[in-house]
Amino acid sequence: MTKLWLLRGAHDAPGWKELRQDSKDERIDIVHLDPGVWALMQADRAPSKYDGLEAEEPSDGLYLDPNGSPLYLVAGEIVAGPEVVIEALGPQARDLLEKIGDADVVLERFGRAF
Repeated sequence: MTKLWLLRGAHDAPGWKELRQDSKDERIDIVHLDPGVWALMQADRAPSKYDGLEAEEPSDGLYLDPNGSPLYLVAGEIVAGPEVVIEALGPQARDLLEKIGDADVVLERFGRAF
């Protein structure tokens, strides 16, 4: 079953070049990307062939690409918006949202903005 994986590595890791080429050649499906920092991709298993990049299950939160496009995840699934992530984080996050009024700021304060 295909699931989302978060790949991270040093900015100069050689795996970034191969990852981008595999995406360009449509061998892999990159869902969201901050080049040289992290990539969210779909795969059946944790990708391990990209030198210097480590795959892990992504944390719940906001993934913001360099163009400012947000992607919200809960339990490895893409969700409709920040309020769904806030709900998943529980009562402290909901309380802070009531005080602040901006769900993205709450996610940032909770360390859930990537």
